[in-house]
Amino acid sequence: MSAATPDGPPSSQRPPPPTVESVLQMASRDPSAAVPLLPALPPDALADLLYSLSAASPPNHLSLLPALLSLSPTSAAASAAFSSLLNAPSWPSPTLLAVASLLRDLPAPFRSNVPDCLAKILSLLPRAEAQDLPALAYQLLLLASKPLHPRAVLAGLLRFFGGHHGARMRAPPSIARQVEGTVLMHIAFAVKQDPALAREIVAAVKADAVGALNGFAVAVLLSVARVRRFNDGAVGVLRDAATTSRRDYQMSRRCKWLPDRLKEECAKATHSVEKALLKAVDDSIGGREHVVPSIVQVGFLLLEASDGDRGEEDGSDEGVMSTEEVGVNMLKSLFEIHQMARTEIIEQCKFRILSAKPQQSAPVLRLIGCLVQSHPFPMLEYVAHLKELLDFFAFMNDKVSTGLINCSLPLTKFNHDLKDYIILVVRKAMFKREDAVRIAATNAIVELIVTESKYRKNDANPFQDSSSQASSSQQPEIHREVCGDLFQELSGLLRRCLSQQASVKEALYKGLIRIVTFDPVVADNVLDFLWPHFLNYYAEDAECPLKINSCFKVESATVCIVEPLDCLLSCVSCILRVQQNSKCPRPRDAYWKCFGFAPSQDNEVGRSSSRDLFVRALSNIQKYLRKCLTEDQREQTQEAGSVSSTLEMAHCYNIAMPGIIEVFVDFAASKLEEGADEPKEKLEKEILELVDAHSGFEKKTSKSREKIVRRRGDPSGSIDKQTNESKENPNASWLKLHEKKGKFVNSSLYELAVMCVKHCDADKYDKCSQRPSQSKFYQCSTLLSFVLKACLEMFKSHTAKQSEPTIGNLRTMLYEDVKRLGQPIVKLVWWLILDSKQENGGFKKNMTQGTRTVQNKRDQLYLALRCFKELFKQSVSEDRSSDIIDLLISSAPSNIEDIMKADQLPDNDATMTEDPEKRGARVFLNILKMLYARALSQSLLLESEALTELIFGISRKLHPEQRHLIGHWAAGLCRQKTVQSPSAAQAVVKLAVDLMTAPDDMILVHEMTTELKKLIASGDEDSRDSSEAFLIVNIKTKNSLAALFLHMVESSLIELDWGLGKLKAMLMSGYGSSNVDDDQPAEERIQKVYLEEALYSRSTSVVHVLSSFTHMSLKDSQAEQFLKLTAKFYKLLARMSKSQIAPKGYRQFIPGLKFQKLAEVTCRMLTAPLYDFVCSLQENQQAYKKVVLARIKRESKCIPDLIFQVEDYEKYLIQLSKLTKVNLLRHAKRSVVRDFRIQPKDKAGGEECEGDTTTAGAASPESDPNEGVEDSADAPAETNADEDLQASAQCDDAVKDSESDEEEEILTRRKRSKTNQIVQDSESDQEAEGE
Repeated sequence: MSAATPDGPPSSQRPPPPTVESVLQMASRDPSAAVPLLPALPPDALADLLYSLSAASPPNHLSLLPALLSLSPTSAAASAAFSSLLNAPSWPSPTLLAVASLLRDLPAPFRSNVPDCLAKILSLLPRAEAQDLPALAYQLLLLASKPLHPRAVLAGLLRFFGGHHGARMRAPPSIARQVEGTVLMHIAFAVKQDPALAREIVAAVKADAVGALNGFAVAVLLSVARVRRFNDGAVGVLRDAATTSRRDYQMSRRCKWLPDRLKEECAKATHSVEKALLKAVDDSIGGREHVVPSIVQVGFLLLEASDGDRGEEDGSDEGVMSTEEVGVNMLKSLFEIHQMARTEIIEQCKFRILSAKPQQSAPVLRLIGCLVQSHPFPMLEYVAHLKELLDFFAFMNDKVSTGLINCSLPLTKFNHDLKDYIILVVRKAMFKREDAVRIAATNAIVELIVTESKYRKNDANPFQDSSSQASSSQQPEIHREVCGDLFQELSGLLRRCLSQQASVKEALYKGLIRIVTFDPVVADNVLDFLWPHFLNYYAEDAECPLKINSCFKVESATVCIVEPLDCLLSCVSCILRVQQNSKCPRPRDAYWKCFGFAPSQDNEVGRSSSRDLFVRALSNIQKYLRKCLTEDQREQTQEAGSVSSTLEMAHCYNIAMPGIIEVFVDFAASKLEEGADEPKEKLEKEILELVDAHSGFEKKTSKSREKIVRRRGDPSGSIDKQTNESKENPNASWLKLHEKKGKFVNSSLYELAVMCVKHCDADKYDKCSQRPSQSKFYQCSTLLSFVLKACLEMFKSHTAKQSEPTIGNLRTMLYEDVKRLGQPIVKLVWWLILDSKQENGGFKKNMTQGTRTVQNKRDQLYLALRCFKELFKQSVSEDRSSDIIDLLISSAPSNIEDIMKADQLPDNDATMTEDPEKRGARVFLNILKMLYARALSQSLLLESEALTELIFGISRKLHPEQRHLIGHWAAGLCRQKTVQSPSAAQAVVKLAVDLMTAPDDMILVHEMTTELKKLIASGDEDSRDSSEAFLIVNIKTKNSLAALFLHMVESSLIELDWGLGKLKAMLMSGYGSSNVDDDQPAEERIQKVYLEEALYSRSTSVVHVLSSFTHMSLKDSQAEQFLKLTAKFYKLLARMSKSQIAPKGYRQFIPGLKFQKLAEVTCRMLTAPLYDFVCSLQENQQAYKKVVLARIKRESKCIPDLIFQVEDYEKYLIQLSKLTKVNLLRHAKRSVVRDFRIQPKDKAGGEECEGDTTTAGAASPESDPNEGVEDSADAPAETNADEDLQASAQCDDAVKDSESDEEEEILTRRKRSKTNQIVQDSESDQEAEGE
């Protein structure tokens, strides 16, 4: 009989010890139940269990890994487990989820494997199942909040869900959208629980080297922005991304040295940002409404950031939108999609219009205009907000108030209450004192009437096709009555404008022309409105019917304008012409019928209409001008007009009469167009006489202005030679009015241009047949100048109209008018070109007025070229530049090819000849080349300036290779043409350099600076007057060319600064992502190599150019600018060298050959001669110390900063040489040590000589410090103790502004400068360093 054991159950009832198989079976059912069994396993079993884990293991088995590792297994077993996982080519989705969930539970000794596992997970995300991605992202967010590598986790999620490198989830678009929404919800929840993740998200987006956002990253940032503490940072990142991408795009188009591949990447990045921002708006519906407030905020931030967004390079934007356009499109789409966001958008618009500056309000007004045009019915709900804005009409800027009215007017078609409110607001504004407010109110009334007439016409159009004749005839009548009723209603308010200042009257007259143009039916009412006012300045029975003296008044010895009489006459003339050409005549009593009664017949008997009265008045004035405006009777005209005899009043009379004459020239030209009963010869004779009188009054104006200036005792600088205007003109306001008139109708101006072409052809025939008549020649020349000035004024006004946001049909109409007028203008251009060519022969000698005639011809050629430039500018804005080019070529004479061959123009561009579409551009450029070469030969400065702009304009439309050919042609002009004018020489050189491609542009600059160095070399007494290689470089142009080359260097430094910033971002991104995704930086590494090579090559070219300036004796300002630019360049070189040094923990690479060459060329060609330049500059300062003390103080600030930047650059070269074992300073020359000691001022007198010699030795470029001290002993004394103290302080300031990372060296210099108080060499410190 066996006895039982008292301490435990029988052996048959004990559980068996756990084994590997039992533990795995338990883990398959419940991993949490299997974990307590692990400590009972022996060490060998634990190792076997770790060896059994792999990527193919079930997820429950893998969940045992943290518990196994916490039992301190052998290192071989742990390494085998991780190696088995990482070496697997792919993981199934459950394995991905299991590994992601266990990483945060790994024991501390094994967390070094987390980065490798994390990189493996992120690389396998595209292979995961779509339904597992939200859970996988959630586990990764838990890992990031641990925190374990949060930056890498968040960057990987943003790249994957954003489609980085083409990564896409394996799911249909609808499923993918749901997955992204779930992940966004997880991120938003994680950010609220752990605010540190928000900072990491913002930092991860900022660290993106490409600079391009994706739609998922934008959605994440918008979600983060809902957290108040991170709102500014998140929306700021989105704003900066949009503005930076736009700036990078513009800079990439500006940098000719940048490879085309990088330019394409910049354009791609800009498009990516635009699409991402707009996609975030489209995706904000259906579960993402929480980001709507953030979208509103970002949209308005982009509107605010639009100042200066567009530049000259915008002509080749290739579909890239500005930040303003992106913001407007975002808010417009949001307004359409989300009804809950509309109130917030309108409230923000109202707040910004009332609080922002006028320039910042313009984008907001454009947004309101887009909303009104695209969504008028939803905007009707916010009329109350518009009324609140209109309450501040009288207190706004005139442009803002006018823009607000224009935006609100389309809504008056659907809301009559808004129209009544606008009328009420404008009535109040009419009683304000400010002229700008009254002008804005006048324009608002005009726009209201014009808008009303447009809508009435559109409403009447459907009834015009009705089958009922009665209804068809009645509907237009109803329209006329209502529209006329609105004008009658507001006529009292408009009548108040007639008692305002001249500027208000001018705005009224222009507005009345617009009203009648859009609705000719109201012409009679407008004439009735103007006739009583016109009688104040018209006397029918007087000898001179115009009361010109009533148009001015003298207040406090200043002549003031009361009435712009020429504007009034122009307004009446245009209204009569529109009424005459109108096809819908209107009975006189139509407006009386709307009140239910008709005027009595007795009142109408014997009463002439206002139209007849105005026609009679204009006829009387025209007869008077025919009779009196002759060369012998102009002085009597002034007396007959009862004008005051004072000099100021006579001057105003002479200014007013040309405008009045222009009105009647336009009136006579309109008769030519209409084919009036009067013979054409008589009308043309009348026009010639009026134009002759116009020229005479312009001459009188110039003479009277000079008399006024002499009487005031300021004969020195009152006349501007270019504009022929007084610098301090007492009648400046009248002149401004006179400049803005534009009294010619397009059709009349066309008739004048055709008439001018006919007379020019007749004059040319007379020259060939017999000796021309002096009177005919003078009249033809006067008419030509008159027509060209009028056309130029009209082209400029059309350019201003096209710059405004006008309707497409209106832009097309304006362009068609300009194109029609371009035909005779092009003929005039050709006539002047050929006539100027004949002038080189015997034409100038045969004329009795040789010099004066030639000057007139030059002025006319300049005006013609400016007209053609404006024509080409408008055609480019409409993308129809080929129209103007074809027009010029079709109007060319038959022997144009012979003319160009005679000028020996090279034509090496075979591609343009083969392409028929580009042949026109080739011929056009050859014509411009011929004119430009001729203008330079004849020293026609203004003409060459206009031709330069034309060549630049057409060259921007060409391929870079074709522009390069034009640049080579301009470089040939620099070599062959002798130009004495500094401005013309700058234009030619700039044309050549800007059109040439890199690196030929900087090679040309280097060659020209080398020749320039021979002319202004320091210490060269036998300098020549002109260069042999480049004739354009001579003694008269050397200073201006030196300034131009320094400006080009400055532009290159700006480009290099931007390129270096892009390179630094790529390097930081490569360092930050190399441990996460090994494949990610591969494409960016290729871009980095391209950018580095281009950057270092361009920097080498800049070194060559700057080295030439070190041998020149520059002027004070140019020397100071050269020192500043050189210091800035060395600062860029220091940043380049610093970027080559790898951070700690990363592999250090050997610098490329381009960088090594840059360091060699800089040390050999720039650094060593630079010290000599500084030394010679200081010697010149000592020689002229008392005369140019201010210059010495300015340059003493530049020199310490320059020396510090040089030494800072060499310091980084030394560090890089030690790390890479490559001697980058083998061509460098060490300068002497610049350590200083300061002594009290009472000892300064005894040691003045010692302190003076120290500064001279400080700039010595010798390699041996002792030799430098000996050489400096013979140098002249430079500065006293006070100036040395100031130089030492400036040196300290330069140290503070540097980017040096070694603070010990900076602190050492500061301590030395504080403990001693006079500048002298520290020989003991030199010996210590030598030891």
